[in-house]
Amino acid sequence: MEIFSDHRGGFLITNGSIYDQTFVSLSSNKFTFRWLHYQTNPSQLKTFKIVQGSVIDFIYNIETKEVKNFVLTTDSKIFTIGDQYAHGFLTLEPNTIVVYLVKGKYNPESEHSIVWNTIPEVQAQVKKHTSKVILSEKDANGK
Repeated sequence: MEIFSDHRGGFLITNGSIYDQTFVSLSSNKFTFRWLHYQTNPSQLKTFKIVQGSVIDFIYNIETKEVKNFVLTTDSKIFTIGDQYAHGFLTLEPNTIVVYLVKGKYNPESEHSIVWNTIPEVQAQVKKHTSKVILSEKDANGK
């Protein structure tokens, strides 16, 4: 098990289940934006659930450039995201916890990141809630 923490909160990775990896994201602050990531080799199928708090979830189709967003809470269903999508979320409450089950081992060399505010639909949704988001350096700069 690996645990990472920074100014946004924590991130826990476990290995070994019917999925290749399990990720647990804890965002300490409201308006933390995590990701708009996807991976190409191997691609990843992600199943996730909001365990605590609420988020605006963004799913971006890499091929069609279509964006879908949902407000998700602990009452929301479990979602699965296909490998042709980039995924990210904005927390709407402090101490939000999201759990991901992932098929396809993480490979940092084939991970891609899209800067959230380069997609007008995502930028507009985020700006409805806040003028300032909390980001990691990697998420702020893209890859």
